[in-house]
Amino acid sequence: MILILVLIVVATGLYLLNLNYKYWEKRGVPGPKPTFLVGNLTENFLVKKSLADLYGDIYKKFRDTRLVGIFKASTPALVIRDPGLIKEITVKSFQHFHDNELYLDKNIDPLSGRNPFFLRGEEWKSTRAHLTPGFTSGKMKWIYPLLEEVSKNLVKYIGKHPEATTGKGCNAKEVCMRFTLNNVGTCAFGLDAKCFEEDNPEFKQIADRFLSPEGFQNVKVFLVSIIPFIAKIVSIKFTPKDVEEKLTNIVRQTLQYRDANNIIRNDFMHILHQLTKTNKDFREVDATAHAAGFFGDGYETSSIVMHLTLYELAASPETQSKLREEINKAFEENNDTLPYEELQKLTYLDAAFNEALRLHPPLGSLNKMCTKDYTYVPRDDEVIKKPFVIEKGTPVILPLYGLHRDPAYFDEPDRFKPERFLDEKKDSVKYAFLPFGEGPRACLGQRFGSLQVRIGVAYVIRNFEIFVNKKTQLPIKYDPMYFLTSPRLPLWLDFKKIR
Repeated sequence: MILILVLIVVATGLYLLNLNYKYWEKRGVPGPKPTFLVGNLTENFLVKKSLADLYGDIYKKFRDTRLVGIFKASTPALVIRDPGLIKEITVKSFQHFHDNELYLDKNIDPLSGRNPFFLRGEEWKSTRAHLTPGFTSGKMKWIYPLLEEVSKNLVKYIGKHPEATTGKGCNAKEVCMRFTLNNVGTCAFGLDAKCFEEDNPEFKQIADRFLSPEGFQNVKVFLVSIIPFIAKIVSIKFTPKDVEEKLTNIVRQTLQYRDANNIIRNDFMHILHQLTKTNKDFREVDATAHAAGFFGDGYETSSIVMHLTLYELAASPETQSKLREEINKAFEENNDTLPYEELQKLTYLDAAFNEALRLHPPLGSLNKMCTKDYTYVPRDDEVIKKPFVIEKGTPVILPLYGLHRDPAYFDEPDRFKPERFLDEKKDSVKYAFLPFGEGPRACLGQRFGSLQVRIGVAYVIRNFEIFVNKKTQLPIKYDPMYFLTSPRLPLWLDFKKIR
């Protein structure tokens, strides 16, 4: 009798699951046929392909529709292909798609859970309002001298690094990570991270663990990305407990020292310090959380972008030479310095930076959540023939990797070609190029990230000719287990000193 009941329950479950897989078909939305239990993300589930690549493949396959219906395991989701519809989702109808899909409970993860990227609703709105003044162009000019000093030390570090200058090959990510960690140390925490002086300083040890959830936590993060309903039954903690304690102590000691000695320093920590004094709802844990957010965003994302930018320049000698001419001219006209205002005028550097972001967006997709039922009305020329409701709770995926390499928007899309961002038509592809997102939930730290990568690249190209070392394995493949589009294998570069 028990066996019969079990069989009935299993059979009913399988029937309902199969019925669920008719969800998009009933609404007339085209999409790939799902695989039982894992939906349309089989290759990522088997750790064969990153989500960036997978969504890119779906994007390419369904060229005749503005949106594609897929399944993340058994959860119906939408892949958005049309820039106009992306504008609708991120700007015009933002109230219907207010939140990002991934959520962290701040009671379980006090630091990452307070990051604006993971916050939802009114809490996100108020937190972003608190932090936005810390990322204005005026504040970037404020901290620029700190970045300039670290950039000079980067040049010295590369020049003394035997693997970099003797043809043995230098791990580009490792070099760039030390650079961005030093920037974060001085700009966010007001301390010397010593990443150029020591092989394994404490700040680097914290960084190595900060975005590497421990053991089964890492598995849970991976599974939640492809099987969303798991998030309802398991808790996720990005920040290991020991890292949480170390960052809390650093922030507490820094704030106490500044109070005791009346120290005012032009950095991000000063802004957080002022918030703790002027806003009764902004406590030490909030200051620590946002310093930690600056830490994570400022070192990891930027180091990925910077080392991929250097790789693309190394692989394109003509582009590298052209960029060096622009950079050298700026230095020579300013007494061998590069003032903040002059960096902003380097249009080819900006174009090369944007082109690297196009080819390698830090997030291969932006995963939003429908927060309020939205009625989609198809155009007359669409494959979808009747309006349907995108229901509250539906994941909505903006496939950046697919959009950024679509020949409809970018000619020769797989080629590194900075000139495309000098063209007067570049603004016409705004919602087909969104490495930092768009609308109210665009990346808060994009000004800082852009600034530190551009000044770092400027100093490297000014002082070194760079080449791709033969140890680099091509084509680049992204790590399928990592939520950022980071190469699975190291990119090795050689640096030839020219100054």
